[in-house]
Amino acid sequence: MSTHGNKRIINLLSIVVSIPTCIKDLALLSQRAMLSTRQIIRRSLTFYLPVVVFVFCCVPPALAQLETDGPFGLSTVATPEAPLAMTWQKLLLEVNEDLSTIIRCRANAQSCSPAAAKFVALVKEGERPEPLAQIGHINRAANFSMRLLDAAHADNEWRSPLAALARSVGDCKHHAVLKYAALREAGFAPDALKIVVVNVRSTHQQHAVVAIRIKERHWLVLDNRTSILVESSLALDRYDPLYELDQDGIHQFALPSRPPQMVGSIQRSRQQ
Repeated sequence: MSTHGNKRIINLLSIVVSIPTCIKDLALLSQRAMLSTRQIIRRSLTFYLPVVVFVFCCVPPALAQLETDGPFGLSTVATPEAPLAMTWQKLLLEVNEDLSTIIRCRANAQSCSPAAAKFVALVKEGERPEPLAQIGHINRAANFSMRLLDAAHADNEWRSPLAALARSVGDCKHHAVLKYAALREAGFAPDALKIVVVNVRSTHQQHAVVAIRIKERHWLVLDNRTSILVESSLALDRYDPLYELDQDGIHQFALPSRPPQMVGSIQRSRQQ
């Protein structure tokens, strides 16, 4: 929807909010004009009813639905044509293959590659009775599992968890994929996990984090730059969410400040 369209809706909503005040004003005027109560109601409904019907029936769902169950409380739109869509589709298959490898590794420790053994140890770090403690320990273990590449030496390739661990170095997206897989292996539902590509406001660079839902409309952000778990709505002070990657594909965030639009691939930007 265009900016002009958004302004029209805001103006119409303002009119709806002002209905009680305007009816009261008409009532005051009626005392002077000797209008009957029936005439006041008829005049009010004639003017305002079409506005009310338009606002509640014609506003697009993306704007009418103020609360969503996704990270940051923002709605999303599917973008299968996004630059990263094919890469994510392939990577998701590789993640599933890596998790199958981990199953075989657990059944026969002698068959484990060094990367697989490291992954198993990472998930074991999260064996805690409380979900928050489990998430926190996995986040911390993943952050320290690979040497962090700086922006000048960022690896443009998205890699599977075991491939990233085998290299022992990675940037934000490699840590995010590793956490996504580790949390799945730890028993968290796939529909409660997302990799989120954001724009960091302070640096104007793209960055990858993980979002995990711990209860309805309550998501935590896991960042490779800190071991602190941050509630997603609070993270909006530092991030502009761009798109999310999950088991259902890739979705673009519809930010309140702008209509949905295609963003460039994180592969094209310097990463932290």
